[in-house]
Amino acid sequence: MSLFEKTEQLIKDGVKNNVFPCAAYAVGDRDGIHLKGFYGFRRVIMNDDAPSGIFCGTIPSDAPKLTTDTLFDMASLSKVMSTTVIALRMIEDGMICLGDTVGRFFDCPADKSGINIQALMTHSSGLIPHIQLYNICKSPDEILNTILESELLYPTGTRVEYSCMGYILLGKILEKVSGKSLDTLAEEYVFSPLGMDKTGYNPAKNPKLANLDCVCEEYSPHEKKYIEGVVHDENARFSGGVSGNAGVFSTLDDVCRFAVMLSNKGVYGGKQIITSSMFEKAICNYTHGLPGEDRGLGFYLSSHPLSPSGDLFPYGSYGHLGFTGNSLFVDPKTGVFAVLLTNRVHYTRQNDKIFRFRRLFNNCAVAEYLRMKNTI
Repeated sequence: MSLFEKTEQLIKDGVKNNVFPCAAYAVGDRDGIHLKGFYGFRRVIMNDDAPSGIFCGTIPSDAPKLTTDTLFDMASLSKVMSTTVIALRMIEDGMICLGDTVGRFFDCPADKSGINIQALMTHSSGLIPHIQLYNICKSPDEILNTILESELLYPTGTRVEYSCMGYILLGKILEKVSGKSLDTLAEEYVFSPLGMDKTGYNPAKNPKLANLDCVCEEYSPHEKKYIEGVVHDENARFSGGVSGNAGVFSTLDDVCRFAVMLSNKGVYGGKQIITSSMFEKAICNYTHGLPGEDRGLGFYLSSHPLSPSGDLFPYGSYGHLGFTGNSLFVDPKTGVFAVLLTNRVHYTRQNDKIFRFRRLFNNCAVAEYLRMKNTI
């Protein structure tokens, strides 16, 4: 009998109850992986007719099954798997510092010039959470100025408001300082050092990902079909698939590599990916006392009873979510982590069952992990 029987059953129930078509999942700690599995179907809506409501039908017999090498759209998990770690590494390399302001890198209005990298990484910049750049800009070249010319939602540093615009801007800074594209930086600083050979941007154009299947995502009115292997986030798609806020595709095994590194606070396979000093800085609470969420440098920090990390990850646990249905959380004391990858948006983004399910999954995963440790 599996030591994670209830966690595995919960995943099966999630597919049965149309929370998502499929899920890949893992539980581990600093010593490695204790549970890893995948269940369900990459795609269950086999035609390309526009949806009418959230899918609640019977899964067809020819639905393609999920495999261990299937790629998931990481959505906003890209913010920590790519952009955040790049920024931390560039701080270590003396290329940027947290106090560097937007005005140092770009000509911009006075209210944006003083926003620093720390404010961008902690979502306390005041930048508006979302702009439909793909509807406003004529080309990706206009993205930077559109963000810089947008009205601040609140004075910088006075509250926390999750902002994809802030992370797109952070990505632009990293590219300007390095002279390299974000996908190149991610390969250099994150994916290659961690041996994440099945992780990258733009699967159809990326040689190392081109032969891998992708989970199917939401129906695109513009494409008039369900998209696969194309980033779900419209702004990232408009940017050519590479953006500071989204765009990374990865497999369960590769996300587990990243999770083990986080669990070991910057170390993987004896290799120091992020220095201990930098990592401890990254998971500090920079926004304590401000209205809104507690935030580290790029990381969401568990701080309230309704946290998506559930009830059993302690306060101060760090991680992130992805809009497509993903999550990764780590307990800083024990190092236990839980990974959940899904394509819940295949049932349209109006399918919100994932929000409660995440908490249930994390509760069950941590509880069964703790019971396992007591039986070893």
